Amino acid sequence: MNNFSEYLQNKEILDGEEFEKAAHAAKEQKQGLLSYLANNRIISAELLVKAASEFFKLPIVDLSNAQIDEKLEKLFSYDLMREHNVLPIRQNDSCLEIALSDPENSQAIEIIQFQTGLHVKIILARYDHLESFINKITSKQHVHSLNDLEPQADVQDNIELDWHSHDDTPLVQFVNTMIDDAIQKNASDIHFEVYENYCRVRFRLDGVLKETSKIPQNLAQQLAARLKIMAKLDISEHRVPQDGRFKIKLGDQHIVDVRVSSCPVLHGEKIVLRLLDNCSMLRDFREIGFDKKQQNDFLENVNKPQGMIIVTGPTGSGKTVTLYSALKYLNTNAKNISSVEDPVEIVLHGINQVNVNTKAKLTFATALRAFLRQDPDIIMIGEIRDLETAEIAIKAAQTGHLVLSTLHTNSALDALTRLRNMGIAPYNIASSLLLITAQRLARKLCPKCKEEHILSNALRKHFGFYDNVKIFKPRGCEACSNGYSGRIAIHEVLPVDEQFHDLILQEKNNALLRKYVEQQNILSLQQSALEKIARGVTSLDEINRVFGIAYEK
Repeated sequence: MNNFSEYLQNKEILDGEEFEKAAHAAKEQKQGLLSYLANNRIISAELLVKAASEFFKLPIVDLSNAQIDEKLEKLFSYDLMREHNVLPIRQNDSCLEIALSDPENSQAIEIIQFQTGLHVKIILARYDHLESFINKITSKQHVHSLNDLEPQADVQDNIELDWHSHDDTPLVQFVNTMIDDAIQKNASDIHFEVYENYCRVRFRLDGVLKETSKIPQNLAQQLAARLKIMAKLDISEHRVPQDGRFKIKLGDQHIVDVRVSSCPVLHGEKIVLRLLDNCSMLRDFREIGFDKKQQNDFLENVNKPQGMIIVTGPTGSGKTVTLYSALKYLNTNAKNISSVEDPVEIVLHGINQVNVNTKAKLTFATALRAFLRQDPDIIMIGEIRDLETAEIAIKAAQTGHLVLSTLHTNSALDALTRLRNMGIAPYNIASSLLLITAQRLARKLCPKCKEEHILSNALRKHFGFYDNVKIFKPRGCEACSNGYSGRIAIHEVLPVDEQFHDLILQEKNNALLRKYVEQQNILSLQQSALEKIARGVTSLDEINRVFGIAYEK
């Protein structure tokens, strides 16, 4: 086998069409194929490094517990590390071991040999681990630089900075590094919080806030100005909240949409960035947490030509990701799919996406009426908020269209109550609904460090765990955040069959409906959560945090 691309195709890691697109784009951008695949997240980091290791016969280094000598960090510049995703690991006499993700990056190897005068030995590392480690090093350096930075007396309106600028001032580099690091760690939000004596930076990782750094309080105004400039907000206005956005393009197919919110607080302005990463948010059905029966029920109904599917849950429970997993599955050249959201969170090619704009009188209801005149097959509604939107959505579901939407309710059955309270007649609910799913997000245990949790016989009996089932708890290591890594959705999936349809028509209360659901052996949210504990996916502590299932430890 002559080259790595042939190897990827023969191993069926890349199909022919994907390879042609990637090879063409890599050539246009003057990148190696492996670098292009890594930069655009086309192949998972773990799969790519294993494939490269097997093909190039090179060892893999695990950076999760690595400690790099500070002297080695100074062998070549941070810019070189970041540009070529390369890291010095160790030096033995005249030999320098470097970790990189693309062994075909001869330019980086030649530069390092020239600058150091050392013979270079290559070790492979996952591209995401390399980026995270390099960000950690450069972030530490930028924080030191910020401590020496003198605050400006005033921030002028005519400052022009952008994400792609080569401005090397400590403040700009600090902000860029923070955002880079947050993206690599899959953080959903970054909080810049100003207090009396310092400004704190926190990431929301897997649903939980974690402090990452502090900077001097007297630089808070400049930090807020930098972030507001990036979002094209008014930097002279400090008295009222503002909202803006900007995009970060990390590759042809990897775009991060950043929503910016500023709010005046006691000692300045708090800025929160919401990171919407199209690569990490757009997932396959097999990755979002359905068990086999739930997945079959969902797929059976999402393949029907008409009717309504509702996903329920509180804010931040992953409803949009579930809906877009369905749209990704349904998205073919034979289907006309339209969505209306406030705002659009994931850009999906092949979908006609509309942003709600209340100032221009473009509401959910207005967009839905327009959709119905444009020969739709499938309609996705970001959220049903009022009677007018609900009525149009149900009409669409009854007249030959598949409608997907969300509702903010605590359980699947509460969606029925919510629709009735809006003023929707039971007949219309029963005749349009295909399926309701409720969901929550729970953190997954780190597979590298989770340890067995010994439960008493009474607790095992209480939760229904068999004696041979191992329960695990978090421990914590360098590869995770307090023993957890990533999140998984926990679902309750209720198909509306004929009997359930009749119960809705009879306006039975939720207690009677719940009794029927239990008779059908449909897992509730808490039962689904306990099943994931039994499979070693998450812990009792995490499920207690999400659902409030108290127990004696």
